[in-house]
Amino acid sequence: MGSSMKKILIILIFLGELAANSFAQAPSKIARSSKTARIIDEINISEADVNMFKTVTERKVAELQQHIIIISDKDQPPEKRNLAELEALKLFYKGAMMEVSYIDTGGETIIKTRSIENYLYRLKTLPFTKVIIKYFDIAYVTEFIKGPDNKFYAVATIFQEFTGFVGDNITYTDITQKEIEIVVEQEEDKFYDEKRWKIYLGNIKATETKENLASL
Repeated sequence: MGSSMKKILIILIFLGELAANSFAQAPSKIARSSKTARIIDEINISEADVNMFKTVTERKVAELQQHIIIISDKDQPPEKRNLAELEALKLFYKGAMMEVSYIDTGGETIIKTRSIENYLYRLKTLPFTKVIIKYFDIAYVTEFIKGPDNKFYAVATIFQEFTGFVGDNITYTDITQKEIEIVVEQEEDKFYDEKRWKIYLGNIKATETKENLASL
């Protein structure tokens, strides 16, 4: 074999090894790139974020309570009750459901599930001449936990006193403990061209209903 052929063979072998090494390194580079992407995409919150979540949650729960009081008050003008209904709907995550409960004549607690829209509408048309709804105790908010969907969830517990009148007589009254699901997610703010935290009320469960003997 001539010297020229030997040189060509050496060059070909060198190029082949170089290509093999580059190909072997490619998967590790891709893996590092994917890992970096996952770290960047992962959403974390700071202590300041958590404090903000709790403050906004308490405010939104208070707003809901005030709207419900107005909607159920038959002495309020229809326009005010309708506006309160619309404002209450804005607080909720799309598709949220509400458990409503009452104690039947046999002393059994009955629980029904309705959409938030249906619940608020029916609240205006309850078969009482007068309805009074009160809330007591500050809402207790649990810690926020990150879900697999990168949203954060918590539960706010409230106590609701319901009293229904026919004429001047109380015909039904109870106290219900309710648990409100809190949903926190990042949404694109088109005005500021950035993602911002949005906090919504979710499903509401009636966890315990008791007769309000003090009002009877």
